[in-house]
Amino acid sequence: MSVRDLIESVHHTAVCVRDFQAMRHFLVEFLGFVKEGEMADRGEAQLAKVVGLPGARVNWGLYRCGTHRIEVFQYIEPTGKSDPPAQCDTGFTHLAFEVSDVNGAHDRAIAAGYRPVSAPQSMRGGVSEVFYLEGPEGIVVELMEFRKGEPT
Repeated sequence: MSVRDLIESVHHTAVCVRDFQAMRHFLVEFLGFVKEGEMADRGEAQLAKVVGLPGARVNWGLYRCGTHRIEVFQYIEPTGKSDPPAQCDTGFTHLAFEVSDVNGAHDRAIAAGYRPVSAPQSMRGGVSEVFYLEGPEGIVVELMEFRKGEPT
């Protein structure tokens, strides 16, 4: 039994942060996401039930790029661990975006004060050029450009 036939599309990826404004700035001002909604000190009983954390209160935002959204939570109550995972840790490790000019994206990231992990690297025999970028709170974003006509 599967839900495959019920899924219509991927809606969002969620991230929990300590500094809501820094993440909002990264998503909206640097990556170009559009704000779909924000709520400060959101604490309705249904939220606590859905997330499985009695008494949960959050600052919340939903931001869209194309057809994908990133949902941002800053927990007021309860507070959680703050160490971001390493790329080799189990679980979700990064978000990836296809760009039209990976070298330009790399230069702009540096100019905006973000720290790329490396310069763009040729991957899969030259099919793509890729670099990772450390965003707020250690969240990693991959920016990648594909050689025209190559499968992604």
